[in-house]
Amino acid sequence: MKLNHVMCEEAFKALNIETKRWMICIAFELQNATEKHPNWPNDKIHAAAIVGEESGELLRSAIQFQLEKGRYYEMHQEAIQTGAMAIRFLLNAPELKIPKRKK
Repeated sequence: MKLNHVMCEEAFKALNIETKRWMICIAFELQNATEKHPNWPNDKIHAAAIVGEESGELLRSAIQFQLEKGRYYEMHQEAIQTGAMAIRFLLNAPELKIPKRKK
């Protein structure tokens, strides 16, 4: 299923403001990361490893927050970076199809 502009606008409009804010944070991070590191690996294993690395950093920050009096903000940053890299992975894997929405 290909999502057209109208479908995307309607879906985004239906989201609550908090979800929209996080999505925009992820979009900004995606833009910054793409500008800073324009080359993305063609190899899907290395591309997935980047997403996994960010996910690992999120886990580490959660452990530090929970057990070592870490900063809540660090978890936010790592979650945003993980989301941005997951989207970058999807953008650079055109053979992957957007799944049909379940009703």
